[in-house]
Amino acid sequence: MKENLSFDVIVVGSGVGGATFTDYLTRENPGLKIAMIESGPYRTKEHFNQREIDMTALYYNRGAVLAKNLQLGIAAGNTLGGSSAMYTGVSFRPPKSVLKNWKENYGLNFLTNDYVTKSLNEIEEDISVHELPKSWDNQNNQLFQAGAKKLGIPVKRLKINTKNCQQQGFCNLGCTTGAKQGTLEVQIPRILKHGVQLFCNTEVITVEENKVHVIVNDAPKGTLPNAMASGSYEFNAKKIILAAGVLNTPAILLRSTALRLKNKNIGRYLTLHPAFNINGIHSKTISNYRGFPKTVYTDYFSETDDFYLETSFYFPGVTAKNNPGYGELHQEVMKNYDKMMSILILAHDKVEYHNRITIDKKGKTVVDYTLSKQSKNIIVKALKEATKIFFAAGCEKVLLPASNKNPLLKDDVNELDKFISEKYLNLYKTPLSSAHPQGGARMGDNKTTAVCDIYGKVYGTNSIYVCDASLFPTSVKVNPYETIMLLAKWVAENLLKSP
Repeated sequence: MKENLSFDVIVVGSGVGGATFTDYLTRENPGLKIAMIESGPYRTKEHFNQREIDMTALYYNRGAVLAKNLQLGIAAGNTLGGSSAMYTGVSFRPPKSVLKNWKENYGLNFLTNDYVTKSLNEIEEDISVHELPKSWDNQNNQLFQAGAKKLGIPVKRLKINTKNCQQQGFCNLGCTTGAKQGTLEVQIPRILKHGVQLFCNTEVITVEENKVHVIVNDAPKGTLPNAMASGSYEFNAKKIILAAGVLNTPAILLRSTALRLKNKNIGRYLTLHPAFNINGIHSKTISNYRGFPKTVYTDYFSETDDFYLETSFYFPGVTAKNNPGYGELHQEVMKNYDKMMSILILAHDKVEYHNRITIDKKGKTVVDYTLSKQSKNIIVKALKEATKIFFAAGCEKVLLPASNKNPLLKDDVNELDKFISEKYLNLYKTPLSSAHPQGGARMGDNKTTAVCDIYGKVYGTNSIYVCDASLFPTSVKVNPYETIMLLAKWVAENLLKSP
């Protein structure tokens, strides 16, 4: 153990929750001595080279933290700025129905219409949230709209947080121009100007009241150097904020046996927005991987069938993973990469006690998540509706998991119930994906069902708080970026006056 360092506040994580929290805290309390700890390397836009094989290093486990049952892989950022460094910038306000549920059933009474509207107006202005003009729609987005229109499915335009975007199409590999207004470009520069000390490549092992135990690892080649020598350290602080993301915040609490927490809810009620990115093959070459990847979506099926359909397009490696088949058949499919149209399915999974973040004997994160029968039914329904859009948009073939025929052809569109079924959904052949993990340290006014109180403080502690998507009592049903910022703002505003 090397020398101790003391601070007023320690923030664990530089992603959406941690950076937003710190930004708001320093605005009102500029004299506080604050440390921000980030497990990933110190990278800036100059480090992003748009090469898929290189940029998977921005993620934990190269972009796929696998569930214990190997049926789902989670993409989460492990770099300065967290996942906001390589998401597409899609910005949704939390649905009013979700906030109503959180208020009525979990005691989050601060989520009034006035507070939410005022806060999100401020947040969206700060991070430049806006609709992209229709002139920015590449053919993948145009085809989605054309197919949906033919079927009578209403389409809405996504809101994106960018500034001076160059439409390079490599959002998920990090923005080389800094156009994406994530924490790397907005909050982190501001908090550094306020004197916040940044410690990258620094892994939090455990926390105690007013103490954080860390290991500083060597900075990877090609990244900025560490602020301190490699080794073990103890940081001290009056307040400790865990914003390490859903994969890590609950795990830190579970490892921290010195806190003597007996809360059975830690890590529980995990939701993941299980996702499939599926592809149809068009008759002609289309502009899919250039231009902004996501501009439109439909929530037409959200209330009745619990899923969203969004446009998207991914790079060759991810696309290859998402397409069914093996060997020569799969190679033939990928030869049509420049003719592929793509749709992203996002399923609204329900909270279940058994779905959780836990730890193994070495204290490493384990994702223990089993897709429910209800979620399987949602996904099968979504696959059918997406297939209809593909064919209505002019695709000649559609490649699907959960189908006993691949590829599906145009003539099959009237017999989709025959071909697409839960019994054909083999998640060991085509695993689901997730980029929106939520829950694991849920916020609520009842300590028997929650992990944190309505100010984000962990029940049973005096100095430990949570400030990321772990706080969500249920799935927020949409891309969670703005909701994380909303809760981070609330926790920051009340940190120094909460009971």
